[in-house]
Amino acid sequence: MRAPFSVFYGWWIVASSLTLATLYSAFFFYDFTLFVTPIREELPGVGNAINTAFFIASMNSAIMSPVLGAIFDRRGPKAVAGGGLALGAIGFATMGVMTEPWHLYIGFTLAGFGPIVFFSAALPSVVNWFFRMRGRAIGICMSGLGLGGFLTIPSLFVIEEIGWRNTFLLMAAIIAVLVPLMTIVLRHTPEQYGMRPDGDPPTVSASGVTQLEEPVYGLTFTEAVRAPVFWFLGTLFFLAFWCIGALTVHQSPFMEAAGYSRTDAAFAVGAMAVITVVGRIFAGWMADATDPRRAAVLAFVLQAVGISAFALSNPDQNWYLVVFLLAFSPGFGMITVLQAALLATYLGRRAFGVLQGILWTVTALAVSVAPTVATFADNSLGGMQNGFLMFGAFSAIGLILVYLVLPRPGIVRARGRSIVPPQPTSSATGG
Repeated sequence: MRAPFSVFYGWWIVASSLTLATLYSAFFFYDFTLFVTPIREELPGVGNAINTAFFIASMNSAIMSPVLGAIFDRRGPKAVAGGGLALGAIGFATMGVMTEPWHLYIGFTLAGFGPIVFFSAALPSVVNWFFRMRGRAIGICMSGLGLGGFLTIPSLFVIEEIGWRNTFLLMAAIIAVLVPLMTIVLRHTPEQYGMRPDGDPPTVSASGVTQLEEPVYGLTFTEAVRAPVFWFLGTLFFLAFWCIGALTVHQSPFMEAAGYSRTDAAFAVGAMAVITVVGRIFAGWMADATDPRRAAVLAFVLQAVGISAFALSNPDQNWYLVVFLLAFSPGFGMITVLQAALLATYLGRRAFGVLQGILWTVTALAVSVAPTVATFADNSLGGMQNGFLMFGAFSAIGLILVYLVLPRPGIVRARGRSIVPPQPTSSATGG
């Protein structure tokens, strides 16, 4: 048991996951669009291969996420985190010295192991260590995916001062530092260390024997993949992640083509990322305090409106860009939290690691093809803005599906069998 007034260890796991999310979201997602133009200027052949590299990396993520999630469920997070982040550091270093397209394919794919580590090791660890406060814990650690936006303007400054190659090498060194941090801090379940989720005290039997409550509830992997709600969740988030896939590669080039400066584009990328924090924290609170379907409806509405406004933005009508930042940013932030929160709500944590990996595979399919589809829209459908409008329509479809189809939360089903997750004790206190 923890000493009075000590910090529940689960919050240290949240803090380390927050750190990983902040740095990796900046380096791999938000900052990468700032590298596109200088890479194309120095290495046109490599620059033209960026969409392909993005697709290959996303497919690797789709394949490896369930594998690493299964390793997490069986062995815990340390091996997943240490090995994945080491590969990520090698990937950034490779991009720092690349001269050929195949160098980019290898480097970007290896760099992409960082997000896999977050979703297959760090996030499942947070889910295991919390129950009553799970939504809030998920929201806090995933707020790092938005806080990385604070690094966008500094990253642009570093790129301009030391060059894009040295910036990649600097990122590799920083990621390498995360390897020991994550492997030391991350732990599998509180029950393995004589604790309970949320820091609640163990129960004492009538005979005076201290007991921990059953640490695992929910569906097994086999039961979950036969449950309609699991695949319905996969469909929802497949529709939701097209937008961010296109923005990761094309946000800065699209804005530059519309007449914005690179600094304006970098500011928009950073502002979008930071504002997502509001949505992540809010969604975490809603997932704990009310029916999470309400949060999902709101998230899809905001994302659909926001990405449609981005498609129409230009320097002469800046209000479209303001709508994008104030609507899409919190909407997408909410969606990223709700993916994990809804999965745990409906299916429990018995096989959360591998199930989260499969959901990440499904969303990676959307993320991987979105940049190529946006380019196709630019070349063949009258402009890239039509691609962004199409992605907004996908979010609108997700909104309709949530409203009409998503079942009442708190019950998970497998072929007619229902499992009710254990209710938190009213007298428990969090740490």
